[in-house]
This record gives sequence, structure tokens and C-alpha cells, in this order.
Amino acid sequence: MALKLYSIFHVNLLYSSIPEWKRKEVIERCLWPLLGLATEHRLPIAIEAPGHTLDIAARLDPSWVRALKEAVRSKLVEFAGSGYSQIVAPLVPSSVNEWNLQAGKETYRRLLGTMPSLWYVNEQAYSAGIVEHYVKLGAQGIVMEWNNPRALHPEWSDEYKYYPQVAVGSERNRIKLIWNNSIAFQKLQRYAHGDIDREDLLSYLLSHLSETGRYFCLYGNDAEIFDFRPGRFKTEPELAEPVEWTRLARFCRGLQSDPRFQLIFPSEVLKSPPVPSKSYLPLSLESPSQPIPVKKQPKYNVTRWAVTGRDSLYVNTLCHRLYQSITRMIEENGNPKALNQLKKSLCFLWSSDFRTHITAERWQAFMTEIENLLRETAGPGQSTGQSMGHAGKRRGPHIVPLSLNGLDGSLFVRSRAERTGRAHVSGPGVSEVSKEKGFLQISTPFTQVRLDLRRGLAIETLRFPEIWPAPLVGTVPHGYFDDIALSADWYTGNSVLQRPGKPQVADLEPVEADVVAGSDEGEGWVGCVVSVPTEIGPVTKRIRVYRKRPQIDLDYTFEWRTIPAGSFKTGFVTLLPESYDLTGLFYATHNGGSSLEVFRMHHQSITQNGPASSVVTASSGLGATEGLVLMGDARKAIAIHVDPSICAAMPMIAFRLVPPSFFGRVMFSCGELDETRTEEVQGPLRFCCSITGIGRK
Repeated sequence: MALKLYSIFHVNLLYSSIPEWKRKEVIERCLWPLLGLATEHRLPIAIEAPGHTLDIAARLDPSWVRALKEAVRSKLVEFAGSGYSQIVAPLVPSSVNEWNLQAGKETYRRLLGTMPSLWYVNEQAYSAGIVEHYVKLGAQGIVMEWNNPRALHPEWSDEYKYYPQVAVGSERNRIKLIWNNSIAFQKLQRYAHGDIDREDLLSYLLSHLSETGRYFCLYGNDAEIFDFRPGRFKTEPELAEPVEWTRLARFCRGLQSDPRFQLIFPSEVLKSPPVPSKSYLPLSLESPSQPIPVKKQPKYNVTRWAVTGRDSLYVNTLCHRLYQSITRMIEENGNPKALNQLKKSLCFLWSSDFRTHITAERWQAFMTEIENLLRETAGPGQSTGQSMGHAGKRRGPHIVPLSLNGLDGSLFVRSRAERTGRAHVSGPGVSEVSKEKGFLQISTPFTQVRLDLRRGLAIETLRFPEIWPAPLVGTVPHGYFDDIALSADWYTGNSVLQRPGKPQVADLEPVEADVVAGSDEGEGWVGCVVSVPTEIGPVTKRIRVYRKRPQIDLDYTFEWRTIPAGSFKTGFVTLLPESYDLTGLFYATHNGGSSLEVFRMHHQSITQNGPASSVVTASSGLGATEGLVLMGDARKAIAIHVDPSICAAMPMIAFRLVPPSFFGRVMFSCGELDETRTEEVQGPLRFCCSITGIGRK
């Protein structure tokens, strides 16, 4: 039977490396010929564009938007939605994803008079948590890449890629799914650019023929790379003359006249009848090793929008500050019209295009806009907090309830980033601070921590006695594992900076601790402060142990003039293997949704912090979009809370089975390397996290 081919062209006038003054040229050289595939050559295609791109096009060339609207009305083109801005959904809070999809929906109705039934997952970056937003929106289906989820699931049949399936999200949310294919769209790009000939591309497509009816995505990527060069890479093919759209049209017309193929609209895939054991199967696209699968080769992964780029960590931190300010204004019943505009502005500022190959001119304009919005949303007496070392006023002190699969607890979130402690002499029954053989021991009825003064205040053991009698996290010493690859000390609470061709920087030098104590809103604590020397500057560490709850706070300031380009991780938390039931181990977090996503770790090998290539220093990470990461088993767990408005670091999981038990830890990346990040960024940098225990009552 004929192979049924469908195509979805992604249109984006915010393309990171395209200067604003070239946008009219992009419309002329790319968007009009794209529309011509449908209106002149009568080829069935889908066009997807963020709402903001349509707003730009309507301003620069309103006739193109009118022509698109007419083509959609005449059923010559299918329009697929994506949102108002090209946001990487697993990396932003759940509410922002809702705002983005709703604003996109309103823009599509205003400019095109349509509500898309099919939605393209932005940047093809998927998580189980984002499914709920498409379901709530009323979407009939989503488009997501096949190749990376398939690599994560060897148990899948290759036949699955030829049929519509059902994406299973968190909390039993489900939505129909049609596949994009990175290899196929890269093949078509190479053909259009003249890198391969017609016979090569045709041979590839013929390899997917079958006696049964199959569906296959011919194209599902950028429109701006044909007869135009965005300028991201030096290796981009030279553009001699505008022939690529003509070449594409000629090839597709050839397919149209070939009885072995049938060109269709993507919506026809969603309407196809079920094929037993092949279609509409409930599939989980994510995995514990890759909770956020992304299109294309492994070097192109979710870290590129979180902790690389020109300074993605910083701008993501500022976006979280804006989000918290807008949320506060909503709680205070602010003006609805003004709030809607602020929501759209935040969605725009969270666009992926500001986080990769952005030009210097656009970067400066972006920074000006985000700083203006921070000033606009700052309440009386608030600071805009324009540095990674200082955050403006946040939400007042509050308790965050924690509950997951029968495990319960809570966490205290402070009203300010820091309060000055006062000297305190411990008393019986309240707290106890003692020094012994190079260690500082801080004990309360709820928390007991042993800190290594010889190793920069690394945590030797951390115990929550009311949760579990044995320590849950700490240092796994050299020699615990027989595997030579793990023959090191695996600390908790430390930091490591790895720079290409230079010595590693760590915060493990001997220190002297000043004991301090205080109270925040009735939550008493005792702790210490140290300054750890490193070759590029000191690291100030503040530790707080709460007297009436199982919680410890870590507050680190890297007093560095600049943060060098490299792989920079802090806040390591290492599980002590003997305290856990291996078969029940899990981690959980939010990746753009309102519910925790739970990942089972037993029998898994997870190295999200491992390099994806010789020039890409990490391979995956967690969105942690509500600031939480949990790790534990069926009887107890630790919960780590970070405030991304102070530092939007990216959590990463490392786990493997290794005698005598397992190796497992979470760490927080404050910077990685890839082709979008080559320069150092301004310091200082501040990172804060809280660790608490939760258990069964």
C-alpha cells in the first residue's frame, strides 16, 4: 500500500540568530514560498507558528497573514498551534505553560479565525507533565519527535512510528500523538541544500514502504532554513541562489504523482482507524534517564535552554523573579487587563530563542525589556535584584506541604534570602553544637548533621531521626565501591567547576566555622558560616539546622568576579546506600506540569550529568519547575527545595547499580558547555537549597 506522507513546517520570526532587520527578508524568501507549496502547487501541508510570530508578520507584511488565513479557511493549509511564544514547556512553571497556550489560542482566533486541533510541542521538548495543558486546552493531538523516545524504549516495536499513538502524561492525562522524525526532516533539508540527490532521498522513503498502510512524517522542522541562512553555524551550506523551495516543490510533486506515495494533511493521521497492536497504544515517551526527551542528536538536549547560551542561568532566574511577582499580583487581585499583558510579556521573555544563538543587539534589547518589567512589577520598597548575588523581595514565609505516595512532610520557605544570625550558646534539649576531630556536629530533636571542617563543610552524615533512624544522605567514602570508576569520596554539599584544559576547582579546603543562631517567623534555627578559599575566589557557606522540624538549609555565595565557562555543579546530595530499599528507589519532580512526575530508578543507569559529546558537557536534566526534587523509597525520602528566583540551577540525577548496592546522587548545574556557550559570565553567584525528610505517619 502507499506510504502516506505528511509535513509540518515550523515558522518562527524570533529565530535566535536572525537580526530583527532581516525579518521582512525571511517573510519574502521563506514564508511566501512556503505558503506557495499549498496555494500554487496544491501540496497538503501544515504550518505551525507561535502567536508572537504571527503578530510580527501581521505588522511587517499583513498580506501574508491574510493569505495564510484564507488558505486555512479554504482548507489548502492546516494550521497547527504551539502557543504564544516558543517556550520550552518542561522548563517553566505549570501556570506559565497555561498562560502561553491560552494566549496562543487567543492570537490564532484573532488573526486566523481558527482554533487548532493539532499542537506542535515547542522545540520538540516533551515531558509527561505538559500533557495536562493540551488536554485542558481541548487539543485533539500533539506532534512529537519519534527518534529520541524510541531510543529510550527498546521494548517498543519499530512499527509504532508509522501510526498515531497516545501519549500518557502525569495524573492519567492522555492525548493522541502523531510522530515527527528527525532523520526524515534532516534528509529533506540535505536534499533541499543540495547535499544529497533525489535518488538518495527517494531511496530513504522507499525503505519505509510496507504492504500495510503506514503514515510517515516527511518534514517537521524549520521553514527559515530554505533559501535563507539563519547564521547559527559556520558549517551552514552556502546559498548561491534561491532554488531550494523550487527543489522541494518539484520533489513533492513527484511524490504526488508516484502511486507508491500519498501526500496527506497531518489531521488525517489522527482520524485513521485503529490497527491492532500497532496504533493508539498508550506510551510513556520519557524515561528515568531522559525525563525530557528532545529532538535530534544527543548533543542537542534540554540543557541548552537551561544552563548554556549567552547566560541562560541568569535570564531564567530573572524570569522566575518576574513569575513570582506576577503571581503575587494575581493573589492581590491586580488589574486583569494589565496582568494579561504581563503574562504575555513573561511568555515572550521565556522564549527559547533568547537562550541559544541570539545576536548581541537582540540580547541587549532583551535584557532592557526584562529589567524594565522587573521594575514595573516590583512593589513598594522592593529591589529588582539585578544580580545573581541578590534577589528582590519574595513571597512571605510559608509552609510547603509535601505528599507523595503515602509519604508526608512539610518544608519551611523563608521570607528573605538571608537573615543575619546572632551568636548562640547551645542549651540542653534545644540544640547542641560540638567540634570533634575535624567535624562540626549540629543536633536538634529533628535534625542531626555532621559537617567536615577539613573538606569545606561537606556533609558527612545527615539524619532526620523522626523520619528514619539511619542517616539518609552524606559522604560515601573512597573504597566503598569496588568499581575503580567510583574510587573517590562522594560528598554532599560540595561544588565542582570543570574548565576545558584547566585544573578542576572545588570547595573542599579546610575551614573554621562561626556558629550562629536565630529565628525566622517563629522557626528557630542554629547553624554556622564559613568561607572556603578557591583559586578563583572564596565561597561563603551558610548552614541552618531547624530546631522544630526536619530541615537543613544550604546557602552558598560564590564570591567570584566572573563565572568561567565550563561545567559548574553545586549542591551535590549523595544517598547513603545502606539506608534505602534498592527495589523501591525513585526520584520525582515537576517538569512543566502541576503534578509530580515519578521515576523508578531500580535497574536503571542514569547519567544526566555525563557529557553528550566532546563539546557538550551534559546530556539531560530536570525541569524542577516548582523548585522540588524528591529521592527515596517506599518508606522515606528526602525533599530538596530550591528557589529558582535566586538561582535557577538545573538538577541532574546520577544513578547506577554497583556492588555492594547502588550509587545515587542529585546535583545542581549552574552552567554547562555546548556550541551556544563559550564565554564566562559575570559573578557573583548565589545558590540556596533546603533539604528535609518525609516519611510515613
